[in-house]
Amino acid sequence: MRHALKVLLAGHPGQTLTQVETLLAEQRQLLVTTRPVNTGETLPLSDLQASCDAIVLVVGEDWRSTLEACFQPGTMANKPLLVVGLPGDLELLRMSMRIGARDFFSIPVSATDLIPALDRVATEEYERRGALSARVTTFMNAKGGSGASFCAANFAHILAKGQGRRTVLLDFELQFGSLPTYFNLQSRNGLVRALELVDTLDATALQGYTQQHPSGLYLLAAAAEGMVLPEDIHEERVAKLFAVLDDAYEELVIDLPRRIDRATAAVLDRSDLVMLVVQQTVAHLHELKRLAALLRGEVGVASHRLIVVINRFEKRGEVTLKDFTEALPGLRVETLPNDYRRVADSINLGIPLLEQAPGSPLCKALKGLVESLSFPGAPRVPQARGPWSWLAGKHT
Repeated sequence: MRHALKVLLAGHPGQTLTQVETLLAEQRQLLVTTRPVNTGETLPLSDLQASCDAIVLVVGEDWRSTLEACFQPGTMANKPLLVVGLPGDLELLRMSMRIGARDFFSIPVSATDLIPALDRVATEEYERRGALSARVTTFMNAKGGSGASFCAANFAHILAKGQGRRTVLLDFELQFGSLPTYFNLQSRNGLVRALELVDTLDATALQGYTQQHPSGLYLLAAAAEGMVLPEDIHEERVAKLFAVLDDAYEELVIDLPRRIDRATAAVLDRSDLVMLVVQQTVAHLHELKRLAALLRGEVGVASHRLIVVINRFEKRGEVTLKDFTEALPGLRVETLPNDYRRVADSINLGIPLLEQAPGSPLCKALKGLVESLSFPGAPRVPQARGPWSWLAGKHT
């Protein structure tokens, strides 16, 4: 998964800076912080570079004063620097090279020039970070009541306790989330508050909004008594939260509601794996085919990132494993055996399966699923960002 690139946009206030800011704001893979450089002001970029992955510097006719304000004599950018300025000024080009600029773009700059350059920086940043990047595994019901929450909770618990991975479980069902009960924890508005304050959040402050299970698993969920509307959660805040989580954890496991909007699409776009949980009926198979087509065609989730999990599977069921594999060519299909009594006991007691029934066939199947998806230290290929064709338009 390629993580959002944190871009510092700096320059003299004016039409060009506004144009570049608007252009960058339309790119959901970028987290942009704008710092105007006013006349006579000193704004050493060396003081701001630690919080960004790349710098876009916009200069105008008075480019000398802007460079003097941003770079002290003899200093250079230690992050990838892209300069936007007036065309044909050879002295500006030379000065840009001296301060470490890797690209120069003439005013007016176009998205077809600037965005690919930032995409290259993002790819380099991903490769530099390598295995340090957190893996994101998202669980989603293909049809309501298929058991995605139970699967997500126990998958995350096995990662934390069984494999010793620093793991956080996020409950994105902000209205009717129930994940705390799976661990005998009281619900609280940790996720909602973290999203509200994400602009000031770092890995240390984040701990104040999570709940820790004795197994070592961290939980970030919303309080059951609160009321949060889907339109209240903006994808920009979701992206910023992921950037903070990535610095704090090795594994992010997400229980995502069966809904496609800007916020859930942002989560899907950032996921390494999307686990579509389904049960063994004709109705579930039809809904699964529809959801998989939507995710692949409209949201842009590649087939190799989708895994079908048939929950409560029985070999003698009327809808067979072959029916699923033939209906969904190219998708990996996994099964979890039916164990209704142990699942009910686990949920009622708030004790995960690995602690309550570690030798049960269902727990063994879940451990096998976790192990089959775990490749410690192996590099992951950056994922292409989805087209978001049906989500095009300005943010609200």
